Amino acid sequence: MVALGLGLAGITGCSDSAGPEAGEVTTQDLQELEDELAGIDERVGVLEEGGVTGGDVISDPSAGDDTTAFFGDTESYLGEEVTVSAAVSELTPTADVGASFLIGGDVGDPIPVVWTGEPPTLGVDDVVQVTGTVYQVQQDTFEEDFGIAADDLFEDAAGWFSAEEGDVAISAGEVTVLQAQAD
Repeated sequence: MVALGLGLAGITGCSDSAGPEAGEVTTQDLQELEDELAGIDERVGVLEEGGVTGGDVISDPSAGDDTTAFFGDTESYLGEEVTVSAAVSELTPTADVGASFLIGGDVGDPIPVVWTGEPPTLGVDDVVQVTGTVYQVQQDTFEEDFGIAADDLFEDAAGWFSAEEGDVAISAGEVTVLQAQAD
């Protein structure tokens, strides 16, 4: 009888698992979810607070706009796709292919945008929404990062690089004029 009792105790001990069963939620899972929700709440709060900042930047939370966070810390977005809205602060002279311009400036430094599509008709102070990938401007990787040779895009590629090399820029996949300024 004692042997049978010890045998049953051994079988019962073997059925206990060392960790959570499939479908069970651990404390760590709950903490990770809580942290993720806190981050989302913080981001929503930032977007709700600032539709217009400095009269220059327009955020549209319904469109997944990253404007407020992006201009606050551009380098943390390297390699990521962003959607930002801001006024055009300067047009860069380009060839007939593509376009380049600076956006923002009231919130952080102006950010160069490189667009390889059909050049949009833009003017200074036009408000645009730009969606694209953020890169650090480097002459040796420009064509790979931005999809066009700098000499094919810029009238003065050397001048552009002397001003922008090492800075953050957006390789735009989409540019939409949200508000054109009257001439």
